[in-house]
Amino acid sequence: MYLPFTSADNLLDQLSATQPEDTLWLLLISDRHTSELPSLFQAACARSVRFCGGIFPGLIDGAQRRDEGLIAIPLANQTRLTAASLTRDDVDWLTPPPTSPQYGADSALLFVDCQSLGITNFLAEIYDLYGTRVNYAGAGAGHHDLRLDPVIYTESGFIQHGGLLILIPGHSTVNVKHGWRRVAGPFIATRTKGNVIQELNWEPAGTFYRTQIGLLAPELKNSPIFPDLNTTFPLSIGKQAAEDVVRGPMEINEADEIVSLSDVPENSAIYISQGDKDSLLSAARHAVIECGGSTDVTACFISDCYSRALMLGDELATELRLVDEALKHFTDIPAQGVLALGEICGTGRSSLEFYNKTFVIAVTHGQH
Repeated sequence: MYLPFTSADNLLDQLSATQPEDTLWLLLISDRHTSELPSLFQAACARSVRFCGGIFPGLIDGAQRRDEGLIAIPLANQTRLTAASLTRDDVDWLTPPPTSPQYGADSALLFVDCQSLGITNFLAEIYDLYGTRVNYAGAGAGHHDLRLDPVIYTESGFIQHGGLLILIPGHSTVNVKHGWRRVAGPFIATRTKGNVIQELNWEPAGTFYRTQIGLLAPELKNSPIFPDLNTTFPLSIGKQAAEDVVRGPMEINEADEIVSLSDVPENSAIYISQGDKDSLLSAARHAVIECGGSTDVTACFISDCYSRALMLGDELATELRLVDEALKHFTDIPAQGVLALGEICGTGRSSLEFYNKTFVIAVTHGQH
């Protein structure tokens, strides 16, 4: 449910009025309220209210975008929460994650600090534990201005470079689509380091990318990387029988390397992609339609890329309306979620990935 954030005590009163006192809450909070969170942590500990969540540049409430307040989702009694602090080389679990799904049909919600250097390792460890026995959805948390403050939390406070693993009893249907299409490539990422692409096809990545842009759209060859080329010609990591993993270049550094928001594996096949408002709108709608066989729906979570929202502009309202209409063909449960800085998805048909510029939907079903 969507709630305004007027004060910590008022918010906790509203939560207590709707669910039992021992409920574990997922609280997805607008970045406009960052300064109010310390008082929320203090009040929650005093009243023994349990929650976890993250800060986001925007929220989704049915067919509406919200830029303030929060989305509050009560989690099932048998939900298991594990938090971690992420570095490039290590996942420091604050409590050990369960070694296997408890029910054989669990679902997972995952939330990470979008600027952590350890996202790839975090997702890899989780996938090693559970593989395709679990369907995954989630989001990268962060501020709209990409400041480096912590953004993942429990009621005890912020977790530096945090990650959350929330295992929920019950099956889910998860889908991912983005609407970007390959227009050049494949090229080989011959040298990378985390989120830095050092070489493409054995050439300095920055110059190589700008040369390819010059062939595709000469008028844009010297345009700023962000936001112009980022929203027009992003890169994508090629996948077979699955959605390509889009990576938006953020800058070309002094070493003529491309810096993206998320990691790019070395020796991966790289494409230059292009999309428009119609293709992005269609992708989101079809992601929902393909969940249409779902029955006994208990919740619908959406992770929709913040940079997609920037590209769509006023058409974001159209996207959310199309999503809402598609959902109503098989459930009266409205979508709730976030405008994300990176989208997480993994199903029995695809591995667990951290996407950019993508739309993810997770529909949960009757819980055990």
